Amino acid sequence: MITNLDGKVALVTGGTNGIGKATALKLAKSGADVVIAGRNHEAGEQIVSEIRKMGRRALFLECDLWVYDSVKEMTDRAVTEMGKLDILISNGGTTVKYAKFFHELDPNDYVGCLNTQQFTRLYTIRAALDHMREQNYGKIIIITSDAGRVATPRESLIGSSAAGLVLMNKALASEFSRWQIRVNTLCLTVIEETPAFDEVMASDASHVFKKAVDRARLGLPNAEDVAEAALFFASPESDRITGQTLSINGGLSFSG
Repeated sequence: MITNLDGKVALVTGGTNGIGKATALKLAKSGADVVIAGRNHEAGEQIVSEIRKMGRRALFLECDLWVYDSVKEMTDRAVTEMGKLDILISNGGTTVKYAKFFHELDPNDYVGCLNTQQFTRLYTIRAALDHMREQNYGKIIIITSDAGRVATPRESLIGSSAAGLVLMNKALASEFSRWQIRVNTLCLTVIEETPAFDEVMASDASHVFKKAVDRARLGLPNAEDVAEAALFFASPESDRITGQTLSINGGLSFSG
């Protein structure tokens, strides 16, 4: 996709590898200045270096997405350093460890899954909201699991968390439209070339996910495919689109 994000500032959480990294680089190539938030300082600084070589401003900020105060401090600093915040890619946190049948899940893990899948997104959106309200503009792209749209064995807990985000996406889009803030969601299945893919293929559930690989009629998407979709929702070309959910799954399923 060819678009122009010159003058825009993007914040990508979970931006040090996989989908987050691919999206950060994609936005920078389209002209955006980028803030990358995560916990891997070395990886983050490497991506910052790549972006700066493109002639864009870039900044890495360490952040614990599970702690709201950490997210708020990181977001406020990003705005102070970069001057504003136009685009939020709300991403990060792997849920592979929760890919089990419900009877196999430890009830003590329920909160961990919600924290990883939902609260990391809620915190980043809330931290960015006041800045976007003040400038009367914003693009928020939530990245979650397609199990929130399609009932998937071994993903009951992941799916319930993601389904909450899918519904919240619509409600927030309606609420935030008064401030010219658009909210859209990308729902993912098995994404190649990511740490989560390597992790799940090395897990006890690998045989289940190998079946998904075989059923993806158009082939499995990769991180670059997700980044292209995120770029579209971040771009001016999608200014009239909000509250929508797009599944990226290679034809694996067709949600209503």
